[in-house]
Amino acid sequence: MDYRLLNGKPRATLIQRFDGSAVLLGPKALKFEFDIGATLREIQTKADQLGWVVAIEHLHKEREGITG
Repeated sequence: MDYRLLNGKPRATLIQRFDGSAVLLGPKALKFEFDIGATLREIQTKADQLGWVVAIEHLHKEREGITG
């Protein structure tokens, strides 16, 4: 299976848990945990460092408005 977008970066999924923590799931089942209160900007920065792009986000309403 090809996990890359057209720009060549692997895709990742960002999921916010009900307790406010988050997990970033990347290709080959790699995952990174984020504590409660981590900003979307922090998470996107980590994805960029790994060479990933967040393709899918599952965020709760109050978090969707956070821009960093």
